[in-house]
Amino acid sequence: MRKTDPHNTTARRGLTPLKGFTLVELLVVIAIIGILVALLLPAVQAAREAARRSQCKNQLKQMGLACLLHEDTHGFFPSGGWGTRFSAEPNRGYGEKQPGSWYYSVFSYLEENGLRDLGRGQAVGSPDWQASLRQLVATPVGTFNCPSRRAVAVGVAGGHGAEFAFLNGEPAAKGDYAGNSGDSKRHASSGPTSAENIPVPGSLATAAAFDWPNTSAIQIGLSENGNYQNGVIGFHSEVKPAQIVDGLSKTYLIGEKFVAPKVYADPSAYGPNSVGRYGDNQSMYSGYEWDNQRVAYRPRHSLSVYGANDPEDFQPSADNDADEIKTVSAFGSAHAGGLNMAFCDGSVQQVSYDIDPTFHREQAIRNDEGDVNAHIITAGR
Repeated sequence: MRKTDPHNTTARRGLTPLKGFTLVELLVVIAIIGILVALLLPAVQAAREAARRSQCKNQLKQMGLACLLHEDTHGFFPSGGWGTRFSAEPNRGYGEKQPGSWYYSVFSYLEENGLRDLGRGQAVGSPDWQASLRQLVATPVGTFNCPSRRAVAVGVAGGHGAEFAFLNGEPAAKGDYAGNSGDSKRHASSGPTSAENIPVPGSLATAAAFDWPNTSAIQIGLSENGNYQNGVIGFHSEVKPAQIVDGLSKTYLIGEKFVAPKVYADPSAYGPNSVGRYGDNQSMYSGYEWDNQRVAYRPRHSLSVYGANDPEDFQPSADNDADEIKTVSAFGSAHAGGLNMAFCDGSVQQVSYDIDPTFHREQAIRNDEGDVNAHIITAGR
């Protein structure tokens, strides 16, 4: 008779001996998991970017509708303000009177009344007014930052003058969107008149008596008006829907702006004498300035520090560190393939980076009727 080992529990229970994974089998399983992760990761990343792009589009939709509410209330689209030396001022209302940016002018229509009212009723230059503006300029608003680029962004203010000089070196919120300034010739005004600057008053105190430049006439006498503005949001502007003769649904209003990744967090990354540092180095509350305004093209003076008239400098593109000049001129985004643009009817469309440069320029000019040369030839538009 066969004897059974009383200590052999497997035999006593009639069970098959347990068998573990071999090293080869374990490595195969790990390899399969790795392949599955590699296959799924791009899909997950694409889904996340699609969600971020959709959020960005929705934010632009909100901004576009806020601009339309602004127009419905005041009769014109938001102004781009007066220039770099100026910032938002709570006692000066809207339009030509407001030295700050278009961002600030739409606060009341984005349920940001608390920010819009900071400093209201306080005397310009007083300690309370300065404290209120410090708080305002340092406050970011999530709606104005593209989730594909960066979270709410705060840098350091600079370039302010007169009553706003106290803001220099203070924390300053940044935005990722820009008003459409058409193909206007002059760049951001920062003070004295020059071949490159639109003249501005020296201070709020002198603004009432200041002889503001004519920005609505294409020509003055027999000469081309270098200060002419043909976009929708520009220097000291009050553009009415009737002036957008190309049609509201065919004209840019606001779009994503190009920002080189190396200056996302530090605008000085290009160096102190570099052009690239000037497109994202100011507050989103600053007046007419390339941080908050972009163009589809800009005829330049031959002595411009920004180089030759190369349409490629104004072609929308994905953020990159190579196209330094675009940081102070072009629309663009952190998305692949194209950027989001809000039009004057409130619609938002994706614009391809491969858009024809001439068509891009036509979309930016409010009154060329499909001919980018029309605004040069025909005066009085």
